[in-house]
Amino acid sequence: MRPEVKGHVLKEYGSWSVLTISSLIGVGVSRTFSWTVIPLFLSLAVLVNSKQSLMKWLRRPGDRTALGIFLGQVVLGAAILFILFGSDVPRLLPLLIIPAAYLLSNKIKGEHFILTELLGFTLLGLAAVLAKFLLTNGLDVRLFVGVSLYFTAGVFKIKAVLLKKMQDRVLAVLHIIAAIYAYHRFHIAVIILLPLIENMVMVVALYNVRLRTTGWIEVAKSLAVLGLFTAYY
Repeated sequence: MRPEVKGHVLKEYGSWSVLTISSLIGVGVSRTFSWTVIPLFLSLAVLVNSKQSLMKWLRRPGDRTALGIFLGQVVLGAAILFILFGSDVPRLLPLLIIPAAYLLSNKIKGEHFILTELLGFTLLGLAAVLAKFLLTNGLDVRLFVGVSLYFTAGVFKIKAVLLKKMQDRVLAVLHIIAAIYAYHRFHIAVIILLPLIENMVMVVALYNVRLRTTGWIEVAKSLAVLGLFTAYY
C-alpha cells in the first residue's frame, strides 16, 4: 500500500469491530439474509474510514488532499446507500441527526471528548438498524437503543480503567444500571447485557491483565452479545 494511501486508512480496530458486530446483529435479529448486506457493509466501512481523512483535514485545514479524500469517501458511501435503499431513503433521513451531532462535537470539542466518543459508538450502532431495515423494511428504534447502550458502555469502561478516577468508575456502573432499566422499559431481554458483567468487575476491581488478554476478552464479549441478540431479541 502506498504511503499516501496508507495514511488515510483508519486503524481504530475497536471501531471496525463494533461496525462488524453491529452489522451482524442486524442480520441476526432479522432472521433472514440477502447478499445486499455486503454492499451495505462496504458502504458503511467507507464512511467510517472517512474519519481518518476528516481528522487530518481538521488538524490541517489547508490539506486539500485530505479534504478531497474525505468528501470522495462520503459521496461514494452515500451513493451506495442511495442505490440500496432507493425510495426508502426519506424514511432514514431522521437518522442523519446522529452523524451531524458527531461531526459537530468532533469539531468543537475534539475526537476524545466523552460526548464525541459516545456519539461515535452510537453512530456505529446504526449499522444494526440499517441492516435490519434493508432486510425487513422495518425501522427498529428498540434495536437502535439496545445496540447503542451496549456498545457505549465500553466508552465509560475505558475511561474508568485508564484514568482510575472514582467519578469515572461510578459513571461506568451507572451507565450499566441505566442500560438495564432502558432494556426493561423497551421490552428487550436484559440477558443480552450479560457480557457487561466484565465491565462491572473491571471498573470496580481495576485488575490488571495483559493487552493481548484484554483483546481476547473483548472478542469473546462481542461474539457473546451477537449470539445473545440473535437468540433473545
